[in-house]
Amino acid sequence: MHPLKIQVKPAGTIDGIRANVQAALARNLPELSPGIVTHDGTMVIVGSGPSMPTFLEEIRAERAQGRPIFAVKGAHDYLCQHGLEPDLFLCVDPRDRSQQLSCVNDRTLYLISSRCDAAMFEAVKGRKVMIVHTWSEAEHCKEYEGKLLIGGGTTSGLRAITVSYVLGFRKILLYGFDSCLDKDQATKRFTGEQVERHKIGDVIVNGRRFWTNGAMAQQANEFQDYYTVMPDIQIEAKGDGLIAEILKARRERGMPA
Repeated sequence: MHPLKIQVKPAGTIDGIRANVQAALARNLPELSPGIVTHDGTMVIVGSGPSMPTFLEEIRAERAQGRPIFAVKGAHDYLCQHGLEPDLFLCVDPRDRSQQLSCVNDRTLYLISSRCDAAMFEAVKGRKVMIVHTWSEAEHCKEYEGKLLIGGGTTSGLRAITVSYVLGFRKILLYGFDSCLDKDQATKRFTGEQVERHKIGDVIVNGRRFWTNGAMAQQANEFQDYYTVMPDIQIEAKGDGLIAEILKARRERGMPA
């Protein structure tokens, strides 16, 4: 015997529902989106570029507005030491970077890539931790099957942008994303870490020369790919570095930025 099927006429019409959707969107109300932190659609990502400490009070003001602070690698401890425990932290580096986590705390949700060294997981043991699977064609393995894979760029900073997008954020504020050396043409991080002289090169954007190394230049190139795969994203980079100048150049040329 075939099971009894009850016929039910759905409420509304296709045209009527479509009109409702259009009217609802016109109200410009916040939309339900997946997320692990509350937000207004803006993510504040803090990297370790030389300019980052000069914007500490701006970052503090972003926190006061209720916006989540997303620390990348070395920015974590600096923020904690200045009373700004981040909401999120991300590392995708496969090397042991546990020395960047001397201020682990209960506020921060630690997003550690499955490709990271085991020492990273040990450093945040007992805290709030989530594993992030960061996709790379060269590293793809069967363990990734059925998993949410986060692509986009070779640095933790770039992957933080992708993670933010997946979580529903469409406006990104970047602090410490200089992607170039400081004015001394040697310092690459606010910690004073320097680049070996033989690895330094220059990049010219809008007639301005920026000193960088291969990894920073690659990050600047990959950064621009976001506008191809995430056409609705809005990014603002604070400071006077290479990424900020690229965004300025894109806007002047009428390109998405």
